[in-house]
Amino acid sequence: MNDHPQPEDPNDDLGDAPVGDQEDAALAAAGARLRQRVAPVTPSGVERAIQRRRLRRMGGVAAVAVVVALLGGVLIGVQAADDGDGDGGGPAGAPGGEDVDRLVAALDDEPVDPTEVQLVSSVSTFPDCDALITDLRRVGAEHVGSRGFGAFGGGFGAVGMELQERQASTEGFDDAAAPADGAGTAGGETLGTNVQVTGVDELDLVKAEGDLIYDLDGRGNLRITEATTLEVLASLDVTPGPAGEDDPPAQVSELLVADGKVAVFGSEVEVSEPVEGDPSATRASVDFLTVTFVDATDPAAPTVTDRVRVEGRLVAARLVDGEIRLVTTSDLADLGFVMPTTPPSVATALDQNRRIVAGSSADDWIPEWQRDGEDGQRLVPCERVHVPDTFSGVAMTSMVTFPLGTGRFAPTGTSILAPGRTLYAGLDRVAISSEVWVDPIDRETLTFDDWQTAVHEFSFTDEEPPSYDGSGIVDGSTVGQFAFGEIGDSLAVVTTEGTPWQQQPDAVVDLTVLTPDGEGALDVASQVEDLAEGDGAVAAVRFVEGRVLVSAGFFGRTVSVIDVTDPAAPRRAGAVTVPGDVGYFHPLPEGRALMVGARSDEVGEGDDRQTRSWVVAQLLDVSDPDAPAIVGSWERPWSTDSVRADHHAFTYWPDRGLALWGVHDARWSAERGPNHAVVLDVGGGVTEVAVPAASEPPEEPPPCPAVEVTDPEARAALGPGGVALRCDDPDRRTVEWPRYGCFRVDASLVARFAPGEEFNGSIFACSPAPAPTVARVLVVSGTPMLLTDQTLERLDPTTFASTAVAYHPSSGVGLGEG
Repeated sequence: MNDHPQPEDPNDDLGDAPVGDQEDAALAAAGARLRQRVAPVTPSGVERAIQRRRLRRMGGVAAVAVVVALLGGVLIGVQAADDGDGDGGGPAGAPGGEDVDRLVAALDDEPVDPTEVQLVSSVSTFPDCDALITDLRRVGAEHVGSRGFGAFGGGFGAVGMELQERQASTEGFDDAAAPADGAGTAGGETLGTNVQVTGVDELDLVKAEGDLIYDLDGRGNLRITEATTLEVLASLDVTPGPAGEDDPPAQVSELLVADGKVAVFGSEVEVSEPVEGDPSATRASVDFLTVTFVDATDPAAPTVTDRVRVEGRLVAARLVDGEIRLVTTSDLADLGFVMPTTPPSVATALDQNRRIVAGSSADDWIPEWQRDGEDGQRLVPCERVHVPDTFSGVAMTSMVTFPLGTGRFAPTGTSILAPGRTLYAGLDRVAISSEVWVDPIDRETLTFDDWQTAVHEFSFTDEEPPSYDGSGIVDGSTVGQFAFGEIGDSLAVVTTEGTPWQQQPDAVVDLTVLTPDGEGALDVASQVEDLAEGDGAVAAVRFVEGRVLVSAGFFGRTVSVIDVTDPAAPRRAGAVTVPGDVGYFHPLPEGRALMVGARSDEVGEGDDRQTRSWVVAQLLDVSDPDAPAIVGSWERPWSTDSVRADHHAFTYWPDRGLALWGVHDARWSAERGPNHAVVLDVGGGVTEVAVPAASEPPEEPPPCPAVEVTDPEARAALGPGGVALRCDDPDRRTVEWPRYGCFRVDASLVARFAPGEEFNGSIFACSPAPAPTVARVLVVSGTPMLLTDQTLERLDPTTFASTAVAYHPSSGVGLGEG
């Protein structure tokens, strides 16, 4: 490895390289030259690293010996373990070294220029794995860059997609007025947390069924609580199995419940060792979704019936008539893409990444699932993988369905090779948008005119894998899950012009209605252009019965109404101007919608001048789309809420016409102010019924003896009301004490807090906890209840005064789906 010739100066002979990053432009002149001069190498340490990585991911399935070494002075190559015949011990379909050489040699010197790619709406499927992977290797090698495919396989970030998914909603006015699943008779009903579509339950951190509350306590336990007494009937560890020594701890975050059967969703990450010889010391990681099945038909004695992990990250999960519909996304993160560490290494890094993709196998592209103690198996068969005919990234989005009631994971699924800018999940259809893939390093330098988005639609049917319905193209970029809705048999989508990463506040916003033609296409049936009239900064969108509501403008000050009663001829109707920003629409009966938003103003003078935040609720009547009117309003100063970011935080109680959610007090003062729940009557106007404060947990004595702290710095660290505790167990790591937050004092600091106690147990510093934060307002057996980060509190259903409160800590409060 020390005798290879060094690459020539990459700044020489650039020729006709395109304008842009000169380090990457050097590729055009140097790439082919380096391929001719550099022989592949096969260091055994690198080979072992790749094998370990794949063996961990596949649970014991034989791994291909792909040999990698990164330069920066060290040159890279790939050589198959079987000397090129493709049959030597690797996964099925792994190509030989000569095949890799031929594929790479046939490529242009530079990756495909995304500005010259024409987006098409068609997709392809393949009869077997060989045909599929042959196509994926070719298209992947054409597009991969010197830094691989960027974050998350070339998508625009999983976090953004998950946030948009959490905000999705498509309820109509009539549906919104109906009780949620699990409701009983009037006065004794139990409501699920706020959902997108009536009859389709969603993942959340808490569920209620009958008179029981199911939630996760933040420490990996499923907790089942009897709502009437606030007694915890059972606490069951549902954390996935132990992670590797260097892996982050596994977590559980959300759940679904039906008829006493529970599915708990979590995540774990496997981190690979750095490849020997890689000067960047990059450590590849693989994400896994975990699903734990629990039989809680006896709520006092729940049992785990199955636990699996699925390669990839959670996008969404829905429960429809006892069937869970799961959507995940996975990528090629563990292939071992290299990163250039110096300008001269850019060309060889590109060459190596091309060889990695060209040498990939079906097991690298298609996600797997694995039960504890068993080998992994593919989540989706090769023949049900759909590949857009325009490359949009290497992330594989998979849609699978399986029954909850059996307590076992038995998936049937379909996949599409698209990271999914936005995903819409309705009652029986899923829509995924995809775009031309652009390397993240090029997004700020390249110009894209007339950007478009492809929309791929799939349908769920009973006991069948999701089926592909068709694809279509819309102008611009999708603007979140609220932007999708169903109008009759058609799918409608709101888009804004420009790329997803370069949105302008004055961009044009369009509504496009797509209708399946029965032959694999979604035709543009109708369109309303520039529906926000130039105010393209979209704050919120909502499809409701016969209407689309759009809050746009720099501060979301204009709400426009689009009449879609005739899907073939949607039209721009009326509009209203509102104070501040509308972040969430909730449909109500009789052609109305509640708008939840915010505004701010300035109070005080000079140095005392402050920005005051308000939570605002307004009742919008759009029964006449041409004359929308605000018929009621309410606001609360010095407050914020989380409804815009998490629609599960909002609750509508249809039998009583009440809207309920938590507000957070934004005014800082010497005294800790409480946080509150809002209870509004929205039946006719908007009337404040109550604003109950979240109670503190019941006071309890400290779990360990208090020690006097005399050191001034330690005393200051504890803060007003702070206490130091000494627990006898020297290995104790945590302390739970209602009304306090405690952390273990490092051994080097113990002398400051408790002189002479350095080797006598454990010392914890405990400071008064912040006021409880209302995360959910539940209705269980006709009784309103507050779930906070510290308590579970029961309220009187008439006065909404507190009647009981229990210490009920949960670090998971505030997490959303995904």
